[in-house]
Amino acid sequence: MTETPVPDIQQQLATIKRRMAKALKGFSSEYPKGANERAMMAHSPDRALFPVPELVLFGLHTIMGFRASGPWEKVRWTVFATVDGEPFGFTLRKFGFRILAPRDVTPKLLARVSGQLSGSLKLLEPLLKLYATAQIAEGNLTLQNRWRMYEDRYRYFRALADEAFAFEPPEIATVAGNKANDVGHLQAAVASINRKGKADSHGFYASGAMVDAWFSGLEHRMLLLRAFLGQPLANGAFPAFLSAKWDERFAMLFAGGVDALAGSLLGKLRDVKAVIRNPLAHGGVENDGGAFYFHLPKIGAIPANLSRYRGRLEMSFFPIAASTHEQTCRLFDDVDAMLTSGPFALPNEFVLWGIDPQFDAKSIAEYGEAISQGSAAVEALVDHLGRLWERHVNMDY
Repeated sequence: MTETPVPDIQQQLATIKRRMAKALKGFSSEYPKGANERAMMAHSPDRALFPVPELVLFGLHTIMGFRASGPWEKVRWTVFATVDGEPFGFTLRKFGFRILAPRDVTPKLLARVSGQLSGSLKLLEPLLKLYATAQIAEGNLTLQNRWRMYEDRYRYFRALADEAFAFEPPEIATVAGNKANDVGHLQAAVASINRKGKADSHGFYASGAMVDAWFSGLEHRMLLLRAFLGQPLANGAFPAFLSAKWDERFAMLFAGGVDALAGSLLGKLRDVKAVIRNPLAHGGVENDGGAFYFHLPKIGAIPANLSRYRGRLEMSFFPIAASTHEQTCRLFDDVDAMLTSGPFALPNEFVLWGIDPQFDAKSIAEYGEAISQGSAAVEALVDHLGRLWERHVNMDY
């Protein structure tokens, strides 16, 4: 079998540099003497043209060799160039990416510079995609911690469902006597039943959204905890963890193996996933064929999942009844309690404080070392990482 040749990185870089030079016709790395970027006007280009401003630094400075400076106070970096004899600067500042240009620059030239630069950056993507894949396999990555967003979304829908299911219509006073009062009583009773039915349907809508939000949060939480547990990742282990099924990832968090409690909760979560979340999230299609009815001759339409049909969502008048909602909430509370106590207590502190986990060996070892030393060390590391994040975001260099 003939092996596929591995592309030479230097050859790829030379090819990209040649193509970028062609795409950047009119651009020069020779910056005019005496040009002062502080005297220039800062223009905000369309964000769609530069969704990842850092590629400007990589493309112009790293690949093309244009001069760059920074970081400075409130400025992360600036790259300098000349276009058709006019000085330009491309800079990432606290309030976003800006193009620096002479005050008398024409709108036509400014639009051309933005368009050319944006188009040239697309030439970097094939190389960077290969590099990104290799970096992820080695764990050289950072995950944005969005735990609070997922948790707030879950709590929002849970509160709506709790309120809807708790609704009880006021009692209807019985008035004995004439038919008019009897008819009025009957109409009031029907209206009361309708109001209760409407509340229960709203409870179903909110509870279904709650279940979806909780499982989304669980998927995110598992990724965060995998880093913050401080357990080393072998090369290729992160992509394997990411591609595993959600319940397999759940089990992987337990280094000593899933115990009886975790196993029981995991089994119940699988049931909720199969009976509630999957049918609602996937257009009613279930893994066991429960959404379909096969035609049994002389009998009629029969559920394809046969006896497993008893666990289907539609078994009650409202697909999620108040009792089902209560049971689901208790299960979620039990799982949340387990993932925030015991061996997960200290790793969870990193999650709650919004620390963005890094999956490289050095960072994971740092998390593990702090956990081994106790809560004070974890608090100190959280404070340190938080300060570094604030400094980077505010560009206090």
